[in-house]
Amino acid sequence: MSRLNLAPCAAYAVPWKLAGLPKESAVLLALSGGADSRVLLDLLHASAKADGFRLLLAHVNHGIRGDEAARDEIFCRELAAKYGYELCVLHADVPALAKVSGRGLEEEARSVRYSYFEALMRERQIPILVTAHHADDHLETLLFRLSRGAGLAGLCGIAPSRAFAGGYLVRPLLHCTRREILTYCEEKGLEYVTDSTNADPTYARNRIRAEILPVLESLFEGVGPRAVAMSEELCEDEAYLTRVAEEALMEAHSPQGLQVDRLRAQDPSVLRRVLRLWFFRVGEGELSRAHVNALCALLFRESESGTRVALPNGCFAVREFGCLRIERSAEADAAPFCLAFAEGETLLPASGIRILVKKCKNGRKIHNLSTQSGIIATAQFAIIKKDCYWRSRREGDRILQGGMHKQLRRLYNAAKVPARWRDALPLLCDGEGIVWAPFVGCRDGISPLGEGFAVTVLLPDCETKEREGF
Repeated sequence: MSRLNLAPCAAYAVPWKLAGLPKESAVLLALSGGADSRVLLDLLHASAKADGFRLLLAHVNHGIRGDEAARDEIFCRELAAKYGYELCVLHADVPALAKVSGRGLEEEARSVRYSYFEALMRERQIPILVTAHHADDHLETLLFRLSRGAGLAGLCGIAPSRAFAGGYLVRPLLHCTRREILTYCEEKGLEYVTDSTNADPTYARNRIRAEILPVLESLFEGVGPRAVAMSEELCEDEAYLTRVAEEALMEAHSPQGLQVDRLRAQDPSVLRRVLRLWFFRVGEGELSRAHVNALCALLFRESESGTRVALPNGCFAVREFGCLRIERSAEADAAPFCLAFAEGETLLPASGIRILVKKCKNGRKIHNLSTQSGIIATAQFAIIKKDCYWRSRREGDRILQGGMHKQLRRLYNAAKVPARWRDALPLLCDGEGIVWAPFVGCRDGISPLGEGFAVTVLLPDCETKEREGF
């Protein structure tokens, strides 16, 4: 006799217990009509009567299998009527949506399903979504991820419970095997439908299910449930390492970025997680193993000058002045410019930098100020020649200081000007070359005293009250 026949069955977990919520918490069941969700409906029906929770059913017609999909929908409607539950149905044209998004059919279908389930949960105030994933699904997922390359997080497989839509997504059948589920249907006389695409060998998961799992089951009895138990232990390990990484990320944080020396002091297993958390927390997405390896190589490189690594979503990781930070391509590739010197405010559209010029009578010394919202550079000059203009930096730029023509690149390094702003900062020039460079200073022979102009350069986020010298 299948252990699923036990009441309550040993392998079936009650949803509210998996979610850690009160037993009267409402439940949404994702119902496909297949054997897995058919068994789950039968078990949930018994639990709902015993514990008194509200049960809502949801079915998605993906518009992929034509008459077969219509048959599945009709079957689910009949099931809902038989058990006395409301069934919510979504009709979607997944092939058309996949063409627009560029995703595969399976990925697009999954996105459509879970978006619909999330909307229902929020609309009906249901805190628990239940799906019928089982031990064979879990093992299939592990083999798929292992074949493509997975770390510890990937080997955690399908979680029995996770946060979703302000509530939880739970899998009460995760410890049940496919064979036990089919036996339950046979012994209970439960009818179900079969998705013909599950037998399509063009899908990698289907070949794993049809060709590899049967061999493993013939060699090792109970391989599915044991894989689930293994993943549960790995989940505990992953949770601990993630907590350590979160603490390390906080310790490495500074206004300029992550402190390289603190990152280099971490164990490799922690460092990899710190980098992934960092990129995810700043809202840029997830890092692949190749990206993490490239970042680690960047951190441990002897020289940091001008080094950067390309990351997803048009971002770069830049290491400079002992810190690692992210810059977006729009900041890294500022457009060249050449503008007339004029009173008032001039905006550099590509970078958002503002140049403020105002006549003044009392000269002051050049002043540079760094703030949390940006960097301000201010200078005052005696009367400036009429042929002055603003331009962006060029390769090989030099400025005459102390009787020597010094490389602007080296002066920027000495002043610790972030690399992302060097091509964007405006240079005040005349026919003889650079007159003034923010954070570097004036050319020899330019007096900051007497009647002339006060000039201020503000980076995009500087507030008006910080406009020093204007």
